[in-house]
Amino acid sequence: MEAERIEDEPSAVSVISSQSLELFQARSFSDLSGIVPGFNVVSADSRGYGQVVAMRGSTNTLFFSPPALGLTIDDVPLGDAYSYPSELLELSEIRVYRGPQGPNFGRNGPAGMVEMFTSRPCEKMEGSFSAEYGSYNHVGLGLQTSGPLGGDLFYTLQLFHDQRDGYVRNTFLNDETDDREATGGLLNLFWNPSDDFELRLRFYAEHINDGSQRLSSLFSPDPFNDSSDFRGVTDLERYQFSIHSRKAFAWGKMETITSYQTWDLNPSTVDLDLMAGVGDNRSRIDQNQDLISNEIRFSSADEARLRWRAGFFQMMIDNDGFTTRRFLVPSPPFFPTANEDTRFSIDQLNLATFGNVTWQASERLAVDAGLRLDYYESEIDRLKTTNLGAPPASVRDSQDEMFVSPVLGLTYSVTPTVDWFVRSSIGNKPGGFTAFVDQANGPAYDRETNWSNEIGIQYDNPDQNLRIGLRGFWDQIDDYQLNQPVPGSTDFAIVNADEVTSRGVELDLAWTPVERLTVRGSLGYVNAEFDSYADPFTLGANFNGREVPFVPEYTGSAGVRYDFENGFYTQTSVRVSGLTRFDAANTGLFTQDAYMLWDAEIGYATERFSIAFFGRNLLDENYYSFINPQITAGSPGDPQLFGLRLRTIF
Repeated sequence: MEAERIEDEPSAVSVISSQSLELFQARSFSDLSGIVPGFNVVSADSRGYGQVVAMRGSTNTLFFSPPALGLTIDDVPLGDAYSYPSELLELSEIRVYRGPQGPNFGRNGPAGMVEMFTSRPCEKMEGSFSAEYGSYNHVGLGLQTSGPLGGDLFYTLQLFHDQRDGYVRNTFLNDETDDREATGGLLNLFWNPSDDFELRLRFYAEHINDGSQRLSSLFSPDPFNDSSDFRGVTDLERYQFSIHSRKAFAWGKMETITSYQTWDLNPSTVDLDLMAGVGDNRSRIDQNQDLISNEIRFSSADEARLRWRAGFFQMMIDNDGFTTRRFLVPSPPFFPTANEDTRFSIDQLNLATFGNVTWQASERLAVDAGLRLDYYESEIDRLKTTNLGAPPASVRDSQDEMFVSPVLGLTYSVTPTVDWFVRSSIGNKPGGFTAFVDQANGPAYDRETNWSNEIGIQYDNPDQNLRIGLRGFWDQIDDYQLNQPVPGSTDFAIVNADEVTSRGVELDLAWTPVERLTVRGSLGYVNAEFDSYADPFTLGANFNGREVPFVPEYTGSAGVRYDFENGFYTQTSVRVSGLTRFDAANTGLFTQDAYMLWDAEIGYATERFSIAFFGRNLLDENYYSFINPQITAGSPGDPQLFGLRLRTIF
């Protein structure tokens, strides 16, 4: 983990280099958990669908509310958290910003932002090919190449294919049904007719062909066994197309990004009872999200005493879906099978203007101030029908709102190597609608507002090859958005808890004590509790003082690598996650205890070739990456894995 301070930022930013990603064997978005303090991904093992991304106690809900943590890849903003990638491309760098970031980005990040960057083209033709084989017949193939195409044209290309057999044994079907397969690629075309202008075209495509979602009963003696009576599937396609331009002027630069994205889940099927012979309880979800975004931003020259950034942002998101749920109704003596079909369309529009100014008041003191103004529209058209004689349940509604998100911060250079900073900001997550609830139970939910405060110190000494960042934060979150099942129905509502307080401490470390030895570490402690929340569907159910679900008490990591002079290297890393609740009542059965994952790798590398033998979860730790209280089931985390990887550079 590299804890660098970005020059135009008032506080520390976690910068994860490609070397750090390799050290911690981070292959997926959820693998960043523990590497970045205060950050965690609760993965339902469905390629992002239903995942919860948390930052400092703020989260998204499972399906419909906006994300608390925004994400861009090569400046292209992504939509809802379920559309975030499950697998990582070959990245040059990841930057993680904590706290509300509305004045700094077009895509709103009410709890923070993650920026991912792929490599830019090389001046001459270069490339690499990698092949990997490991446990459960895992095969991974990757090709990266870049260079000039002639004239002022350059390109970068990434292609990948990844597949494996299942981890979970289905004892009824006598097979491992949770196999995985992903194929995709990224193409960038760059046109640089002059030093002060660049035009970029970006294309991304991914196809997922997975088996069953990795789920097993919480009462199963072996979390890697189930007895579902049908084989589930997850078929998913993602496509992105974007146009980027950059023009430099004497006063600064202008950048534009226009993107179109489509995310198509068709379908995701799940056995809801996870057992053969107890009825045909299942769900099927078909859902599509189309996103169009436009951003124009202006920024000052890097050497200016008064540095500024401003811009305009527009994003339209269309969500369309069709879901079917089939289940036995406990109504003796017949126990009829109910079929519920829900068809929905949820459309969202976001218009925003944003700006940030950093004034170098003196050689030591920098003042940072920013403001964001948002306008949101949201509308829903939803119809649910059932075969049990109930009339169709229709929901048609719309809402709009405007809000302001300010930021104020100070940075003071105590010494050339020590910076102290303080920051206060407000982030807003807009309200909207959920399609999985009837009109009587309230499909609308309100805006969430986060007043975030942090103080910290950053030590950066190049002579000692040492960087340490220490931060403390206190967030007051009003109208906290969370999921709540509706008793006596299949509805799954989004409700607002009146008040949540989240406090914590974050530490990250990057150190090279001697030549060839690299040390990275991080630790994040988060205490997020309900100050005021009464379950609106259960009389007398008060959760004041309970911990917020999906937020581990702490996360952390430590990694060490040593490169020998003869080309051999060895590295090892651990990641830890504290106790995590999965319901607002903090029920013991729906709680994951603290656990630790230990990985290691040994290898040999030259300028043109490398070979490595690696192991993941070497202690074969059993844990759940997600728990679903509604069906009393969980997604067991990855088991012990071993593999061999070859890479050649040409």
